[in-house]
Amino acid sequence: MTQRLRIVVVDVFAEKPLAGNQLAVVLGAADLTDEQMQLIAREMNFSETTFVLREALDEAGVRIFTPASELPFAGHPTLGTAWVLTAGARSITLDLAGGRVPVEFVDGVAWMTPPPVEFKDPVRPGDAAALLRMSESDLNSDFALAVAVVGPGFLLVPVKDLRTLKAARFDLDLLHEMTASGVLDDAVDGIFAFCAEPYEASADFAARMFFDAGDAREDPATGSANACFAAYLKAAGRSANTTGGTLIVVDQGVEMLRPSRLYLNLSEPLQVGGKVQPVLEGVITV
Repeated sequence: MTQRLRIVVVDVFAEKPLAGNQLAVVLGAADLTDEQMQLIAREMNFSETTFVLREALDEAGVRIFTPASELPFAGHPTLGTAWVLTAGARSITLDLAGGRVPVEFVDGVAWMTPPPVEFKDPVRPGDAAALLRMSESDLNSDFALAVAVVGPGFLLVPVKDLRTLKAARFDLDLLHEMTASGVLDDAVDGIFAFCAEPYEASADFAARMFFDAGDAREDPATGSANACFAAYLKAAGRSANTTGGTLIVVDQGVEMLRPSRLYLNLSEPLQVGGKVQPVLEGVITV
């Protein structure tokens, strides 16, 4: 049977339209099979596509797919889907495979409270550097390496400056080798590289995130990785920005020409926020 479903595309963590991380939201998707959802996600070819299975005024059941697989939780799909369902006018809780995630909107910013972050043993500095095709001397020893899991897992890699961050290149084959050999925890889905030299003075950190989506990819903005980064900063006692506040600003996606801005609230509970911009609406035939 042919189905015609409403689909909405938004840009998440975008200060203005046609920036940030693209998200496709398929509504009324309860009758789609897992295979159909995966095929649609591959057709859209964004970092993620979400499928709304059921919705009520204050909560909705949602599944998240990359072009290669399903995710239990991801940040920009959570915020973008919440905006599509509410137009940013009210709070909503998304019931995801990884748990229930509340989203609220304050002064045009969507804020989510992510699931708890779990830390695992990191790799050796030389191995972490090699994943980004750089040397150990390119890392910033003022920050520790870490593996953090919040549904998807990330290797957090501090690099010494913005020039080094811009030069990073992801070695996907080496990631597979390290995972297969047990050098890298198999919970790691992406490499989150960051530096304390921001792209703009109005931010605190610059970041890039690389992951495996059937091929090597870079993500314009990664809410789940930044949730891990927020927990990492707080655990390390770095829970204040240069002016002493608890709001940390991270810029990502600049090298991709998809500039993104993520807000990390390091108070209790931790929150990750960003702006959502509508792009287009249509119908997809399945």
